Amino acid sequence: MAEVGCLKDGHFQNLEIESNLIIGQDGNEIVFAAKSVGFSTRKMQVFAGSFAGTNAAGTAYADNDVLVELGTLNTTIHNSLVAGSKIFIHRVLVGITTACGQVLLGNLQLSATDGTATNAAISSGTEICGAGVTSFNEQLSATQTITEIDINFNNTAGNFHIFAPNVTAPIASKYLYVGATTAVNAAIVIGRFNVEVEYSIF
Repeated sequence: MAEVGCLKDGHFQNLEIESNLIIGQDGNEIVFAAKSVGFSTRKMQVFAGSFAGTNAAGTAYADNDVLVELGTLNTTIHNSLVAGSKIFIHRVLVGITTACGQVLLGNLQLSATDGTATNAAISSGTEICGAGVTSFNEQLSATQTITEIDINFNNTAGNFHIFAPNVTAPIASKYLYVGATTAVNAAIVIGRFNVEVEYSIF
C-alpha cells in the first residue's frame, strides 16, 4: 500500500513504482549507473571491449572471424505490448581507448548463436556497424546512397566511430560480436574500446 511521506538517502535492491514517478523540480540530475537502461521498447546498452583473449599472433584472423563477443542485448519489453520480433538499431558509438597496435578493421554483428569463440567464423551474423551495412535514411524512410566504413581498431586513443544505421535484426540475434574485416596475424591483445548501442524492440 502506498503512503504519503518522504524518503531520503534510501538504498534498495529493487524498487517498483506502480503509478507515477515524480522527480523534484530542484533536483540536479538523474544518474543511471547500470550498463543497460530501458524505457519501454527503447534501450541503451554499453559494453567494454577487449582484445586480450585474441590469438592473432599464432593464428591469422580472416574476414568475418570473431574477434570478441561483447555481450547480449536486452530484448524484453512490457507484457502489455505486442511481442517483439525485431531489434531496430538506432545508433552505435565505438570509443577507442587503446589502439590494438596492428592494422585492423572490423565491424559489429548480431547473431542468434551465443559463445562463438575468437578466431571462428560468426554464425549467421547480421552486420549493424561497418562497410557491409546499407543504412536507412530516417527523413526519407528509404535506403541511403552512401557507403559506411569499417571500424578502425588501431585508431588513436580518444578517437571514435559513430554510425546511425536504422536497420533491423531478428530478435533471436541478440548476441553482439566484433568481427574482423581485414586479415591480421600479429598480436592485437592490447586493444581496448567501449561500445554504446541504442536500439528498440518491436
